[in-house]
Amino acid sequence: MKPAALLAAFAASFVPGAPAHAATAECPDSVAAPAEIEQTIHDFFDALRIEDKAPFAQLTTSTFYAFDVGERFPGATLVDVVVEALGNGVEINWNLGPMDTTVRCDVAWSQWENTGSAGTPPDVRPVRWLESAVLVHDGTRWKLDFFHSQRAAAE
Repeated sequence: MKPAALLAAFAASFVPGAPAHAATAECPDSVAAPAEIEQTIHDFFDALRIEDKAPFAQLTTSTFYAFDVGERFPGATLVDVVVEALGNGVEINWNLGPMDTTVRCDVAWSQWENTGSAGTPPDVRPVRWLESAVLVHDGTRWKLDFFHSQRAAAE
């Protein structure tokens, strides 16, 4: 490749629009996207509860990571933490509220409040988390690339 063409290709990679990790050539159906994204997020929470990591892997990208409880969890390590807690008798109940989702072609971000409870019985207490996720469409389905959860301040 000639230097001018190489420079043009390099410069084009910085043009706003599709992110560098965008995987699809075409945008997915924008009408169906919000419902698909919401379902993916609900499925993500279901997958966090089971030891078999295959469902979790189908819902996340290969570069997925999460921020939760003040730590960074790469890949499926968040599954390990949740499954271990449940195995130790901790009860975690999630109730995802309405999602505020923005879709830009094959990238989306969503925010919601999760009101539930957590603790070891009989000391299970109400908890409210503020959560968000970034998803990408891989040409077939939406997948989480990033997840963030933080306990909300006491009201």
